Amino acid sequence: DEAEGEEVSSGINAEYGDRERDKFAFKPAYPIHNKVDLLTILRDHYETGMGGILESDVKECLMRHEEIMTEIKEEGLLRTIRRSDKQNVLFYRDTSVEAPMEAQFQEMWNSVSVREISEQDIENYLRRVGISTMEGFNKKKAATKKKPAKRRRNVRMLNSHLDSKMLKEFD
Repeated sequence: DEAEGEEVSSGINAEYGDRERDKFAFKPAYPIHNKVDLLTILRDHYETGMGGILESDVKECLMRHEEIMTEIKEEGLLRTIRRSDKQNVLFYRDTSVEAPMEAQFQEMWNSVSVREISEQDIENYLRRVGISTMEGFNKKKAATKKKPAKRRRNVRMLNSHLDSKMLKEFD
């Protein structure tokens, strides 16, 4: 905490400044200088369960970020997901855990439709087969209408709670 206070008081931002050399240089969020560094950091985040990294952080680190990211995407090692705040997050795609699937099974999977079947019918079928459905899963309840707040009426306030000793007359 004390070191942070010193940085703020001296006007040196930890992201930009180097206190020892009295020089200023931008320090990006990740030490990425090339394609190998990017893949290493993405793999480390994947293996430690930290998730992905923001594309904007990668753009700050790399000059040719678009070229490098398209190369990695073409190799099949990069997956990009757009968040709700419209920022892209980059994830490492581990190809060693993917199992090949025959086209016949993919066609069968895609041909089955459950749109016409209600959730209750699916649940009953799973019970008959011996598969228990997820317990503790509550269906969404219909939104209850909120009662309108009672309006406060203008009531004359009296100081009846104060005793006569406290009240003094000023003439």
